[in-house]
Amino acid sequence: MAANRQRRAAGFTLPLTMALAFSLMTLATGIVGMVVVSDRQAKASATDLVTRVALESATERALFDLEQNGEPAAAEWTTQDTEDGLDVTVTLAPTHYKPDIDKSGTTSITAAITDKDLSQRVTAALTPAKPIDPRPEFKRFSDFVRAVGGPDGADTDAAEEDCLRRRLTLGRPKGDVDPAPPNTVLIPPRTGLGVSELIDVRAETRDAAGRRSVLWRRVRYSGKPERIWLTHDWRLMRLPRQDLACPAPAAASILDQDSTGGNATGP
Repeated sequence: MAANRQRRAAGFTLPLTMALAFSLMTLATGIVGMVVVSDRQAKASATDLVTRVALESATERALFDLEQNGEPAAAEWTTQDTEDGLDVTVTLAPTHYKPDIDKSGTTSITAAITDKDLSQRVTAALTPAKPIDPRPEFKRFSDFVRAVGGPDGADTDAAEEDCLRRRLTLGRPKGDVDPAPPNTVLIPPRTGLGVSELIDVRAETRDAAGRRSVLWRRVRYSGKPERIWLTHDWRLMRLPRQDLACPAPAAASILDQDSTGGNATGP
């Protein structure tokens, strides 16, 4: 009888032992998987932090140069910088050369967007629900981006938003678009910043994996030493590898301006 009980016990404990071993193997595999995922997440977070610091540092350096040396007489200009091993391209654009989505005429706004589909959606976003209603106004650029939307009700993608920010602005005190200065010299002369000058700043870089990141800031020059630049908008986003065609519009001719200096084409 004792021998039979021992044989039955051995037959019973063997499956338990195998089940325990299998459970331990599964747990070990899960732990290893968690460690691998955590390691990847940590590396991705570190890469994102380095990218953000590089973009912000390059932006601050470009603004410091502006503060010290004045702004070039150009509708936009580009500088190159290297921060934390990343090459950063910084583009600065005074907003008085860009249509304002709240204050400029609809025609001048849509004319700044060369992509046909995106331009049509911009027109729709600026069209009132009823003809007698006023044109929609936007407190933040992100509200305008959402109103533009994407095909079939989708969100505006990052490349389209980037193009909208490159060609349009928000928050300028007046609606008139100044004609771009003529590009007659290789290095345009610099002029001192005026108080309340509003500038769109775009910084772009690629990380080691080739991913494109862009930091947008809209800043106002206060002229006060304690806080020289006031930030009105801040947006950090990841761009797709394929960019949207978004060329700068041709400089406006003086004949296109009305007698008051404003844009004569917008209603």
